[in-house]
Amino acid sequence: MRQLAPTRSDWRSRNGTCPCGPFVAALFFFLLISGCATDKGPGLAGVYQTWDDVITRWIGRQKSDLYLELGPPQFHKESQDGMEELVWDMTLPSLPGQAELYDTLPLYGGVDCRLFFFADTQGIIKSGQRVGCD
Repeated sequence: MRQLAPTRSDWRSRNGTCPCGPFVAALFFFLLISGCATDKGPGLAGVYQTWDDVITRWIGRQKSDLYLELGPPQFHKESQDGMEELVWDMTLPSLPGQAELYDTLPLYGGVDCRLFFFADTQGIIKSGQRVGCD
């Protein structure tokens, strides 16, 4: 009489484990940790309460991340020492950043609102100031 291949229940009863066990365990583990993963990328920095918050939140952070947040600056100038001046005029139409798209920028009532940021040669924002934005 010809012997048939063992069934899954036969194999489990002989060895005490299922051959698919490691695969199922790995799949379960992957699903578990992927649900807990957090994005460490630039992303949206959050809701700004004031225009001063916009300035202070970006001191010490990457210029490239600021571009994602506010969109490209309307004015960009590099000095001889490598420092860069970046200016956003919030009253002019421009390509929007994530903060404008998701409406997280503070409101302003004036006609003048410009943000100035200064970045070093590594692209780190070292200082900033606002003009207007009242």
